[in-house]
Amino acid sequence: MEYQIHGSTMQTLEVTLHPGDSVFSETGCLISMTPGTEMSTRAPGGLGGIIRRALSGNSLVLNYFYAPRSEETVRFTTRMPGHIVAIPLHQYGRVIVQRHAFLCAEESVDFGVEATLNIGRFLGGNGLVFTYLEGDGTGFISVDGEVVHQDLARGESILVHPGHIAAFTADMDYRVQRIQGISNMLFGNDGLYMIRLTGPGRLWLHSVTIHNLLHVLGEYGRVGRDG
Repeated sequence: MEYQIHGSTMQTLEVTLHPGDSVFSETGCLISMTPGTEMSTRAPGGLGGIIRRALSGNSLVLNYFYAPRSEETVRFTTRMPGHIVAIPLHQYGRVIVQRHAFLCAEESVDFGVEATLNIGRFLGGNGLVFTYLEGDGTGFISVDGEVVHQDLARGESILVHPGHIAAFTADMDYRVQRIQGISNMLFGNDGLYMIRLTGPGRLWLHSVTIHNLLHVLGEYGRVGRDG
């Protein structure tokens, strides 16, 4: 498999499949594919897998694209203006991907959905079910806005707004921390909790969140109705 990422503020991913190669993706992100590409829609894990993916905020099924005889090309796009990041999983190991950030991956990549009893994840706004990628292939995530990434040394921490987290390596310690101060909690407009991530590891962040975008667009909608 080979790939190219095109564009600037609304990027697309072009994947070249050699005979025998296959990729899978979230539903709704396909732009085009050459006629010789075989496509199938599957629900890995059966009914349980569907329920777990629904709880994680991802699509209920996955689309698979296969090149059976000749070189084929498949193109994908992001759901919002943003950037596509290729993650070589042999370099990072298991990567936790937050809801809606997964785009596609080579079929050799293990794409899993797991539940956790960490109530802090739920209070932090990221739910009790999360998605992970691991294996020897390459996974691709969609980052809204600009990509902000940071490498944390062992014991180094950062506080992050939960809505801005796109992905992070699984070795990082994830804890929820309440925002300090009543006035900050009531009037700061940044929620009640922050996420403390502690290294070692890498994290990838969205520079814009859907929540903030909808808030801005809603203001324009109200102006239009009032006018």
